[in-house]
Amino acid sequence: MIRQDIIRLSKQTLVYGMGYVVARMINFLLLPFYTHHIAPAEYGVISLVYAFIAFMNIIYHYGLESSFLRFYSKAGTDEGFAQKDVFSTVLVSLLLSSFCFSLLIFVFAPGLSRILLQSPDYTRVIRLSAAILFMDALFLVPLHYLRIQNKAVNFTLITLANVLINVGLNVYLIRYRGKGIEAVFVSNLAASAFNVLVLIPVVISNWNARFLPGLWKKMLLFGLPFIPGGLASMIIELSDRYMLQGFRGLEDVGLYSAGHKLGIFMMLVVMAFRFAWQPFFLQKHNDPEAPGLFSRILTFFVFIMSLVFLLVSFYIREIVSLPLMGKTLIEPGYWGGISVVPYILAAYVFDGIYINFHPAIYYSKKTWVISLVVGIAALINVSLNLLLIPSIGMIAAGISSLSAYAFMAVSTYLIVRKWLPVRYEGMKLLAIFVLTLCACLLYYGLDPVSLLLRLLIIVVYALLMLPLLFLRKGARKHGT
Repeated sequence: MIRQDIIRLSKQTLVYGMGYVVARMINFLLLPFYTHHIAPAEYGVISLVYAFIAFMNIIYHYGLESSFLRFYSKAGTDEGFAQKDVFSTVLVSLLLSSFCFSLLIFVFAPGLSRILLQSPDYTRVIRLSAAILFMDALFLVPLHYLRIQNKAVNFTLITLANVLINVGLNVYLIRYRGKGIEAVFVSNLAASAFNVLVLIPVVISNWNARFLPGLWKKMLLFGLPFIPGGLASMIIELSDRYMLQGFRGLEDVGLYSAGHKLGIFMMLVVMAFRFAWQPFFLQKHNDPEAPGLFSRILTFFVFIMSLVFLLVSFYIREIVSLPLMGKTLIEPGYWGGISVVPYILAAYVFDGIYINFHPAIYYSKKTWVISLVVGIAALINVSLNLLLIPSIGMIAAGISSLSAYAFMAVSTYLIVRKWLPVRYEGMKLLAIFVLTLCACLLYYGLDPVSLLLRLLIIVVYALLMLPLLFLRKGARKHGT
């Protein structure tokens, strides 16, 4: 049974992953496009505005995306509400609140431009971001509906189409129409509008025009505790841009943002897993074999993450200098940002481990843990950035992110292990970390290392780990 469940989760992850990888890799091509058409300082402005959008998305959604997944999966006669009640109640709530939030941003855009970008010249960009936030809130519920219904192919096709529209318009408006950075946000808005339109059939089929105040209150009580944690996550992920702006200027923000985006190779693994993982473990709430299943999943997940970490870290210099239409993949003026890539990759490894511990939080309904853990991690992140950025610059931002995510993974495990007794394969996980560290020490200690020797290190690492991964000492009992 455990084997079949792991295979099923793997298939869902692969479907989400393949679509997500294709979509993000197409979107990733905007990075080399931007580096060849936009100066680092202007790219810094784009990064700061998208950081603002990411922060505001937490406010716009106020935890209802997590509430929707949980309450929709529990809906039935015993609960007193139907699935369409959940769908309609959440959609009405998001429609009204998002309109109000976007109206406020639109009105106060000049002031926000001065605060966020130290200039009133980006008022129109801020107003475009308000429209993007509104559109994104509208398709949140139908898109999550596709996830909970395991319609990974539909989800993937919509995501892919969204990215193609966004990338195509960026190239057309910037390269062929000579538009400035506003074109980036116009393209995003058009792609978001496409999502809204294409998901209208999902809304029609699930809409019953009912708003249940009692259900809405229950969903708020479940979802609101996610807001502090979500904001803290965004602080960890994005606040370093604003601190780099304050200490080092917009050019360093642009270089760091480009380097951070090169962590996409690890982010793809984490996000593909996240899309499949939440609906999967929610369906395993009452399964007695769930602890053993979750244990095996974490081991294989960490191993795959370690391979991605080694491959990208060892070959990042070759990746950025790949030839592309007579130029390098990343414009040489941006290469200063690649020094942060290993730190960002490692941070994503710990983020993925942290996600693996979420079942205990959802099953126990103790969502305050997320706010507590991520809140402390955000304080660690901000403190380290303030302490280190003035002296070592963007490397400090990478170190701070890694420290924060490592704290999140370790502290969450220590807190939740009493609520869901899972005997994780500690010796195997330790072996993965030790061998990964040895491979890194060998690579950086011998630097420069030939391409063939780097590949040999990775192959030897995999050959040492694979027999250990499949070694089982009889049937395991799962408990504390």
